[in-house]
Amino acid sequence: MSGSLIATISARIAENTAKVNEYLTKHNLPQPSFDLGAPSQSLIPPTQSEVAAARQAVIHDCLELRQLVLGPKEHLTSFQHNELVSQHVILRFRIAEAVPVGGETTFEQLAMTSGLNEMQLRKLLRHAMAQRIFTEPRPGVVAHTAASRLLVEDEGLYNWLRFSTDDLWHAACRTGDALAQFPGSEEPNETGFALSNGTSKDMFHFLSEYPERAERFAAAMRFFTQRPGLEPIHVVNNYAWGDIPQGGIVVDVGGSHGIICIELARQFPSLRFIVQDLDEAVIRDAERQRPSELKDRVKYMVHDFFDEQPIGGAEVYFLRAVLHNWSDKYAKKILRALIPALKPGSRIVLNEPVMPEPGKMPPEMAARMRANDLVMLQLQNGGDREMADWEVLFSEAHRGFRFHGGKKPVNSNLWILEAEWVG
Repeated sequence: MSGSLIATISARIAENTAKVNEYLTKHNLPQPSFDLGAPSQSLIPPTQSEVAAARQAVIHDCLELRQLVLGPKEHLTSFQHNELVSQHVILRFRIAEAVPVGGETTFEQLAMTSGLNEMQLRKLLRHAMAQRIFTEPRPGVVAHTAASRLLVEDEGLYNWLRFSTDDLWHAACRTGDALAQFPGSEEPNETGFALSNGTSKDMFHFLSEYPERAERFAAAMRFFTQRPGLEPIHVVNNYAWGDIPQGGIVVDVGGSHGIICIELARQFPSLRFIVQDLDEAVIRDAERQRPSELKDRVKYMVHDFFDEQPIGGAEVYFLRAVLHNWSDKYAKKILRALIPALKPGSRIVLNEPVMPEPGKMPPEMAARMRANDLVMLQLQNGGDREMADWEVLFSEAHRGFRFHGGKKPVNSNLWILEAEWVG
């Protein structure tokens, strides 16, 4: 059976790889590579659904084939605890910026520039090179690959990776300690992040005391939200916004710069929008960036979503990727804070991840979603929920909520969920 399975997977990989190669060749596109001038991401657009699906299938099947061929024992020992250590040093000491793009330098010169010990730096960079970050064209000489080049030229990616190695990695390391020290806790300040930073504050309040780290976190989140699958168009095109009465109000709770409301306002000129965020600096920045033609229909206000909602009688209260940051205890508080403002028929519309039931997706995709779920545990004791969990959350928040379920738009990473206030 095992031989038959690995042969089947191998044949499937070959078939789907041929589809990808055929598309690239037909359209005179460069082949995948880590050479310096190689494309930084896949050149197959999501609109080419068959080829895009073939590419994803290759990724999923290669992972499964590797695991099967390794076998259980080698699979377990294949996880490397120090996989991020070289990235961490490269980012923290800004090594990539000291390597000229299109040129070369040496380990000796990089050690002098960074202040690091040359032997230790050489070990770390050669570890990174094994991950295709930098290359050593000749002994002792360092040059960029397409991957390391991005650390110089893509500021958003740099901030995301810096947050990952400086904050997420350390929080992950202390999560087991947090579970032991605070068993069953739903508190956002009893986490791996809190322990790794030696604080009794939750992540948001802690970062507010360190402006440089707070800005890096904000930049990392901006980069994260720009990845494929989070485009505003998925929200704009997959909810019945057009059924809202003329002049109806949509309140975007915790909406930051209001990118969703900006797009909705353009598509639905009869609606009005109010974007709320706790951070006054974010609100002021959002107002400066708001398109001038929308200033009368897209308003901004400072509001803490744990406080009573001040905008009463809106048709829709929209929350995008808010509740997964919080444990059930605090997610219920956020929902209950809306209740005084709700009128019969008001809708709570969420744009959130929904965890699938086990075995309902390819292993590679499942591993990625489960990893994202753990991030919220490590940072805030939050996490992603299954559909049944969402229904329970609303019913326990108040019996006046009626949860109507939702749908996942094609090519979107987030679902659109809806609940109605019936009082």
